[in-house]
Amino acid sequence: MISWINDNPVSFVLFLASFFCLFQALFLKKDFFSPANIYCFSQCITLAVAYLKLDYAMTDFKLKTWLLWIGAMVSFCGGCLFVRLVAKQKALPVGVHPPVLQYGYNWKLHVLFSFGAFLFFLVGVGGILHTAGHLLVFDDSPGSWMTQDSKFGYFPLFYSSSPLAVFLFTVSSYSRFNPVKSLRVISRIMVFLVIVLAFMAYPNRTSLFFSLGFIIISFNFLSKRISPGWIVLGIVLVTISFVAIGSLRNQYTGTLKNASTEYLMLLPYRYVANNYWNLDYAVNAPTDREYHSFTYGIDFFSGIFEYTGMSGALKRSYRWDSPFQESIQKIAGLNTVSYLWELYKDFGALGAILIPLVCGIALALLYLQLGRPFGPRSVALYSLLAYFVMWSFFSPSYKQGMYWFWLIAIYFVCTVCMKYLPLPANSPILDKVADKEECQEQITA
Repeated sequence: MISWINDNPVSFVLFLASFFCLFQALFLKKDFFSPANIYCFSQCITLAVAYLKLDYAMTDFKLKTWLLWIGAMVSFCGGCLFVRLVAKQKALPVGVHPPVLQYGYNWKLHVLFSFGAFLFFLVGVGGILHTAGHLLVFDDSPGSWMTQDSKFGYFPLFYSSSPLAVFLFTVSSYSRFNPVKSLRVISRIMVFLVIVLAFMAYPNRTSLFFSLGFIIISFNFLSKRISPGWIVLGIVLVTISFVAIGSLRNQYTGTLKNASTEYLMLLPYRYVANNYWNLDYAVNAPTDREYHSFTYGIDFFSGIFEYTGMSGALKRSYRWDSPFQESIQKIAGLNTVSYLWELYKDFGALGAILIPLVCGIALALLYLQLGRPFGPRSVALYSLLAYFVMWSFFSPSYKQGMYWFWLIAIYFVCTVCMKYLPLPANSPILDKVADKEECQEQITA
């Protein structure tokens, strides 16, 4: 053990930080999914794994990379702490309030909108059937259909939106939140159906993990707090499923038929570590290679305008990278990178430090709404954004137009269902009025 610590001091410290995130949730009864905790846990445990250096490409961070990574974490957590201190000063609750039945919410309309999202997803499934002739899980080589050169036109926007349908149905499936039993049963069936159909149509890890992530986070707030033990088990299962889905897709064995089992098992490590070695490689660009040009903050908004064609036109005009990060891959084909690289190339080092501060404040304010009886909109938006924070080591979600579409759709559905309330018959009926004064107050109101 001592020798391992001497060989891996950075991993040891980061694993200790990750353990503390679990420890406070288990023994100090803190909510694991609070903004600062999930940011620190996801960043520390993934970098700890990366620093095991199981691949030659993972080298020590240079000073500039450490300053960016630590500075962004301190900034994000500082924003969360600022909001928490202000809330305590104003005597506002900072813990999570137990869910309460939402009688003042139109659950029938919510489920109807959820089926609308399901039909939107089915358009994509139809596109797959039209193009490939069958669901991809039944193809001899699914990976050949799942390359950078898409063969489906605009259909990926539709079939990749299965998590949106899952999320909307999930919100209405909890007995402690939705008082209408029939709608809860329908929602639970649809959650299972959408996940299975999405996996069969397009066996994609990202969509599957999104759907399961939404379910886990919402369960934590709408049913029962998830213990750290289940979180650790979930990480193990995700790692196993990562390799299994890759093999099912024939993603690796199609071109690496003689690849050893050891190599295939190393792939999950490389998918975690490449985000960090690409980050270090990008912000410390060698002088003998082309460097990705500064975007002056313009590309920061590319996700919002992605489907207008403006983002693609700007990228082509200025020769900026696509989402596949062509210019900063340390190993060809492993092209994902931490969100910090996107902030760095858009705003420089100062932006990579200050924008996490703004995000920490915004997410902490949203989390603060869960400290009192909350509605579907608050918990839905927070669950969505919390998942993006947990995934920030892997991808800058705000650069994807589809995720902006999900965010707008969820906000719209929950807002409309709050505005157009159900008939009064769905509201609880008081058995009696306590006295004349209470009766008069109700009449006056």
